[in-house]
Amino acid sequence: MRIDTHSHHKKAGENLAFVFFMNLAFNIIVIAGGLATNSMAILADCIHDFADTISIALAWALERVSQKDSTHNYSYGYQRFSILGAVIISVFVIIMAFVILSEAIPKLFAPEGVDAEGMLVIAIIGIIFKSISVYRLHKGETFNEKAILFHQLGDVFEWVAILILSVVLIFWDGAPYLDPFVSIGIAIWLIFNLGRNLYKSLEVLLQKTPDNFDVDEFKHQILAIDGVNSLDDVHIWSLDGIDSVMTVKVDVDFKKDIENIKKEIYDVSIKYHVVDITIEIL
Repeated sequence: MRIDTHSHHKKAGENLAFVFFMNLAFNIIVIAGGLATNSMAILADCIHDFADTISIALAWALERVSQKDSTHNYSYGYQRFSILGAVIISVFVIIMAFVILSEAIPKLFAPEGVDAEGMLVIAIIGIIFKSISVYRLHKGETFNEKAILFHQLGDVFEWVAILILSVVLIFWDGAPYLDPFVSIGIAIWLIFNLGRNLYKSLEVLLQKTPDNFDVDEFKHQILAIDGVNSLDDVHIWSLDGIDSVMTVKVDVDFKKDIENIKKEIYDVSIKYHVVDITIEIL
């Protein structure tokens, strides 16, 4: 039995479209601000934010593809394109974080003066733009949205840090090394969190049993159905980190109502976000 469900991917597409246009507008501000203030933290964010926009555009495109119905070539549909987007985005942002590290670390030993007042203004604008994006994504269910959410959260922390840094530099111009230090901290935060998201995304692609699927409890509930004798070859994997697919062989008492047994198995499976169920009666 196949249950068609694209609602979370449709919502994800709308969220990512909104965040994409927010970032596109903010790119212009960051580029101008970085050149005007000579801030390493902001100049690093020029690269960072450009990567943001590209990755969000890719996430949005793949999320739209994931909403397509199944075809002969993609019999399970296109939902896995969403998780593919999460993998690509996570790898891309991790690489960009290492680029930021390569630029910021040398600046620790040769810090340059910055325009602290200009940094303060840009930081306030950055916090506003990025906080709006985080709010739009914070209830997202797909790994695609989560990858972008972590990235946007990193941006919020970065701009808060730059805000604090700019205030410090206004009153203490003898600490320019703090500017690259902030960039290094944010880059490490991104590598850690996007690394975790990448790991989870790869688990889905490798068809690992979903984390929210308690196989023993599931088997217990199915075996409790009147007429079910035993289960064999229970296989569960996820299409996109949310919806799952299951195949199972069920040994039943043929004196019982077979169709009712199937219905009860379907009812239990749906609670586990299983949208495609294949049952072989033995």
